[in-house]
Amino acid sequence: MQGLRILLIENSIYFLDTCAQELLKRLPAGSLVEKNADPVDVKAKIQLFRPMVIIMNFAMSVITMDGNQLLPSFASQYPHIPIITYGLMDTSKKTALSFGAFAYLKKPGPEQSLEGFYEELVRLTADAAAASTSAPSTNVGPGAMVTKELWTAAMPKKGWLPLAPPTPAAPAVQSEPAAAAPITQPAPPIKTIPPSAPTPEEPKPIFIPAANKQAIQLIAIGSSTGGTEALSSILTHLRPPLPGIVIVQHIPPMFSRLLAQRLNDECVLTIKEGATGDIVRPDHVYIAPGNKHMTVHRCGGQIMLDCSPGEPVHSCCPSVDVLFDSVAQEIGAGALGVILTGMGKDGAEGLLHMRQKGSPTLGQDQQSCVVYGMPKAAFDSGAVEHQVSLRDMPRAITQTAR
Repeated sequence: MQGLRILLIENSIYFLDTCAQELLKRLPAGSLVEKNADPVDVKAKIQLFRPMVIIMNFAMSVITMDGNQLLPSFASQYPHIPIITYGLMDTSKKTALSFGAFAYLKKPGPEQSLEGFYEELVRLTADAAAASTSAPSTNVGPGAMVTKELWTAAMPKKGWLPLAPPTPAAPAVQSEPAAAAPITQPAPPIKTIPPSAPTPEEPKPIFIPAANKQAIQLIAIGSSTGGTEALSSILTHLRPPLPGIVIVQHIPPMFSRLLAQRLNDECVLTIKEGATGDIVRPDHVYIAPGNKHMTVHRCGGQIMLDCSPGEPVHSCCPSVDVLFDSVAQEIGAGALGVILTGMGKDGAEGLLHMRQKGSPTLGQDQQSCVVYGMPKAAFDSGAVEHQVSLRDMPRAITQTAR
């Protein structure tokens, strides 16, 4: 097979470089992999590079540019270029296919080998390129949509399993809004687990927690490098009832909103980007907006958010330390602190303040971290009460919070 021209779109610079290298090892000689981490200039790059196949992180495919999401926009504007997407969740496949993706590949979690993922990605890429070049020229070209039937007819039959045709996603099941709070603010809709879902088993103890002086009213989480995938791994396994959760993930403004939207689609808990005046409700998750520090404060017996611009702390805005410090001051022993993978030491001092106030604290262990920086700094300072693997973190949070 002749060399292929592949455009790889991924917001993680580390994984962008790693994935490009792994693809080039496996693709035919003479193949080119062009990398792009910025959605702003990706359309210009498509025009210049003229890729045969686009490979895209599904988390980026839902970014809105000029009022249009990237994946549906690409599928309609470049119908002759097959698009392969990948992500951590099986549940994203239906959405990706309905948006016009050629295929969706589940990416293994942080503790699993990526060898098989790269092999399958190359196989899908070769199949997509073959389908594109072998499709009838009268049906493929600018302005002519490559339909699922055309893709399937053009695919090599040996070893090929045609993708199931996309079906519209079913509307989310919503319950009645919660009762009005003492402070006037409309209560957001509460997600419910569909009746067909099995009842989650009671989590098995991972450690014997110290007796809490107070019931846990709030869970505060901080993360950075590798944190988006760690948060997805944790939040998709959490089930009600749980206290409200506030999160600082080091991330640019646009991506914080998109991360919240993606996680909200994948999780039972309700997830949104935090905003000033939000009342922190049980079974809800609030992610700090990029370029704004997020803090909590008590008001009328409720916990409320404040999200405001400020000077970077440890070169970060939002800062985990800023959130944790406010939690220590306002909530004290009634909060659970969690620090996840990340570079640097942001959050270590704030988590220590939380523990000094009586809060139980958890830190991700070295083996499961993408970067063992923030959790190590917190552990070395004595801020971490228990170190837990990413795989066990949902159970540890549930066990401690309940």
